[in-house]
Amino acid sequence: MKKLLLSFRFWFVLVSIFIIVQNLLGWDDKSLLLYFTTPPLLFANEWFNINWSFLGDNMLLFAYVCNFVTWYIAGLVLDLLLYRFVVRKRSNYRSS
Repeated sequence: MKKLLLSFRFWFVLVSIFIIVQNLLGWDDKSLLLYFTTPPLLFANEWFNINWSFLGDNMLLFAYVCNFVTWYIAGLVLDLLLYRFVVRKRSNYRSS
């Protein structure tokens, strides 16, 4: 449990769920927080508007999934980088 609370994946996914719930409850009525915290949505928004004709609900579902996956991958990358840094530092400490 302690390892889970110390991982970036856990906290980033928790932030992602908070953003999604906030949007679902209507507190972010223009979806600014959702789009500004999800880089793929921020950069692809104009492309989606021009090339795809999504209905509102389908686009929101896609935005929620994209937000969740983006935050999970960011947490995973940070966890892997931190793990490599800690392992390298421990091996340097033990060898000297």
